[in-house]
Amino acid sequence: MMNILSNINIEMDKLSIFTKNKKIDIIQFAVPIIEIMFPLKFSPNRKYDHTYYFTCLLDFVQKATSWNKYNGCINYPISGKYLNSIHNEYCKRGIYEKINEALLNKYLSTNKEKKLKVQSIDASFIPNKQGIHNLNDIPEYMKNNKKKQNKSKNNKNKQNKSKNNKNEQNKSKNNQNKSKNNKNEQNKYENNVNNNLIQFNRYNGRKKYFKISSVVDKFGTPLGSTIITGKGNEMNSVKETIKSIKVNLNTKKNSTHNRYKQFLLADSGYLSNKNINILKKIGYTPIMAYNKRNTKDERIIKKNIKTSQQKKIYKNRIIVESFFAWIKQYPVINQNYQKTVVSYKGLLSIASSILISKRI
Repeated sequence: MMNILSNINIEMDKLSIFTKNKKIDIIQFAVPIIEIMFPLKFSPNRKYDHTYYFTCLLDFVQKATSWNKYNGCINYPISGKYLNSIHNEYCKRGIYEKINEALLNKYLSTNKEKKLKVQSIDASFIPNKQGIHNLNDIPEYMKNNKKKQNKSKNNKNKQNKSKNNKNEQNKSKNNQNKSKNNKNEQNKYENNVNNNLIQFNRYNGRKKYFKISSVVDKFGTPLGSTIITGKGNEMNSVKETIKSIKVNLNTKKNSTHNRYKQFLLADSGYLSNKNINILKKIGYTPIMAYNKRNTKDERIIKKNIKTSQQKKIYKNRIIVESFFAWIKQYPVINQNYQKTVVSYKGLLSIASSILISKRI
């Protein structure tokens, strides 16, 4: 793993020289990273390479919605089903996250303090059109348990034949208990999927939704994003959203300097003592809108009134809403058509990478 990372850093140094005085080309930037993390076997009859795949994936995110109906772009024809298999392989290997991280490092290599001075966090609803069939997200250990359940049925038949053998009966009972535990685990997992991935929205009961929670910098560049539940409270998603930031922002180091300290802006839905304490431990200076429904005590209301400087800084919070407007211009992101959460996250990171590359 260390060798792979060192090779990626070498390629990044080469690309930084290439893109010093030019706007960055995301394909030329990303392909060397993909080739290191996912090397293709040599074949004289090979039609496609990673440049071909990544070009088609960028085109798919910007124009298409269905893998089955996609036939590639003008100069790059390809089957959508085959491209989907390549996309899933990229997701498994964490390639999109690595490209996103490398682009962010490149973006923050200049004027880092100015860009990170003000950051904003918010969440937005994504309607689930055809995707996220719950049972498709069952992990491998659950699939192995199904095989064990079939074995336990065979053991029941053996139990009827071998009533005189106590040892065999004890073995079959143990297998039955294991199969019951496996069923309970599977039911728990399915319940967690139903409760934690997509849900009916309380504002629109006929449709299922989930949310994208994102942190952006002063200019609306995405720093990190996570997916939370449709009915999930935004207040509880702060820690996970900030964990999704893979780049070192030096928040703790800069928290003691007034010139470089970083403000995190959020609306009244995020206001709680728990979130304020979490953000202060990380090194942020949180500024949140006060929710008057929390209390009617005039003393507490006066304590939460913002100063003129805080009001001026808080005006920058609107940039996170602009980010959601930009990223929802891509039809694949605006509504979910993917069958798994991992696949949707991969497409979201591609769209984020496109936005970052435009800012470099």
